[in-house]
Amino acid sequence: MLNILLLLSFIIHIVTFVIIRQLKLKQDALVTVEDNVRQQVKNIEDTLAVYLVELKEENKNFVNQVEKFNNVKPENNRNKQEHQQIRQPITDFDTPKNTTEYQPISPVEEVEDVVERSTTASVLHLHEKGFTVDEIAKKMDKGKTEVELLLKFQQKK
Repeated sequence: MLNILLLLSFIIHIVTFVIIRQLKLKQDALVTVEDNVRQQVKNIEDTLAVYLVELKEENKNFVNQVEKFNNVKPENNRNKQEHQQIRQPITDFDTPKNTTEYQPISPVEEVEDVVERSTTASVLHLHEKGFTVDEIAKKMDKGKTEVELLLKFQQKK
């Protein structure tokens, strides 16, 4: 009796160790996934930081160019006049003088709508006319079983 209890205890201990090992492997896998996610987040943050620094540099360069452009003084009167013309609002442009009155769009020729029947509708129509399943299958170029199924489904509805 004692041997059986020892054997049973030994088996329970082995099963317990196997379960503990499996839980440890799952936990290690989870830690690995967490480390990968942290690394990806760090990479994304670094990329965004570099991008922001580049944007700041581009903005500074742009502001400097705009300031240089605004600080340039025209050297002679002609350049001065051109400079002033550039800054005038755009109201001097000529509008076309040959404008035509609004004319409504001519109506489009009416076209009859073409209605295509579905397979189910065609089968039901032929069935209502009194055709047999075989005749309907031949006319529709469908299988007999398919026609029977369509009719059965429509009878249930």
